[in-house]
Amino acid sequence: MSSEESSQALEEQCYDEERTVPVEAPATPEEWDGLLGGWEEIHQGYSFLGAARHSVLECARHLEASLAAGGDARALWTLGLYYIGGYVSYARPHAPSERRVREVMEQVAAALGDTACGHPAHPCDDVPEDSELENFPAVLELLAHPERAEGHGGGPADREDEPDEWRMSWYEGRLTREIWACPRNLAGFARAFLA
Repeated sequence: MSSEESSQALEEQCYDEERTVPVEAPATPEEWDGLLGGWEEIHQGYSFLGAARHSVLECARHLEASLAAGGDARALWTLGLYYIGGYVSYARPHAPSERRVREVMEQVAAALGDTACGHPAHPCDDVPEDSELENFPAVLELLAHPERAEGHGGGPADREDEPDEWRMSWYEGRLTREIWACPRNLAGFARAFLA
């Protein structure tokens, strides 16, 4: 057995042991901060391999539960899974995990896709390339900290003195909790993940 095969076998063993222990959903903004830090490590490729896959599947499990419950946390879980779900497809392919993540994203798209809203546009309309996701943690942080939502600017009209590119950015001038958590936006990101 080569060292790579040995490393992969150890990863699978750790993964099998870890996946039997469900992780509790964060209950406070501070607990969300810890989870978001872990997601950032996964996205950047700094996380332990077995633990990363376990985190992706736990995110999918929590997303499915919050979708069924209709809770506010579904926005964090959906966008979190969009952010880290590619780990099981591209960074470290694992067909059963990828199937599970895709199933949950299909549920999001089906459950939320026809929701009516009054927004003229959503961030999902301009889904960023993977290289542009470095701003995604700002969105997750905004959703995890509702108490900070008032500190973020509203629409482009509020920022007349700023350059057009800044005003039109979903991460800057239009970074609002309401629009990122909109069910149609979540369904759009789920569909983008599945594409």
